[in-house]
Amino acid sequence: MLSAGVVFIPSCFQEQGRPSIVLMNINISSDDEDLMAEVCETFIPATDTPGAKEIGAHLFVLKMLDDCTPNDDQKKVMEGLKGLDKLAKKEINKKFNSCTPKERTDLFTLIESKKGVPDEVVQFYTSVKKLTIQAFTTSKYFLTNVHIYEMVPARFHGCVPAKNSNTL
Repeated sequence: MLSAGVVFIPSCFQEQGRPSIVLMNINISSDDEDLMAEVCETFIPATDTPGAKEIGAHLFVLKMLDDCTPNDDQKKVMEGLKGLDKLAKKEINKKFNSCTPKERTDLFTLIESKKGVPDEVVQFYTSVKKLTIQAFTTSKYFLTNVHIYEMVPARFHGCVPAKNSNTL
């Protein structure tokens, strides 16, 4: 019983609302992480292929923002994350996570038009879109099933004619 108590006690003291990954520079809650997951899933939804949420693109995005983005840009992107929910509430009268896929797409179309949209939301949108695509195209699924990665030096194509260096 003592060993079982030692195993389960730390979980009783775990703070609720913490993200699933450790971030050094960005302070987010589990709700923010869920919102980021839904944003990424809206960019790359699950079809017959895994979506962004399934491959963990939101975790990649958060880690890249935390480790590889200047502090000023981090603040703007995190303000944009909060601003996205406010924009969804204003335009659709719902939180982003409660919106249907069509409403989310319409909201993203509005953000892309940049008309009446705060700058931090536009910066959030462009940063997260770029990082979500990067996460997907560097995922194990993509590199083993879609664009099969070949280790360097890859194949030798000995039958390819060499160009004359004088014609370059």
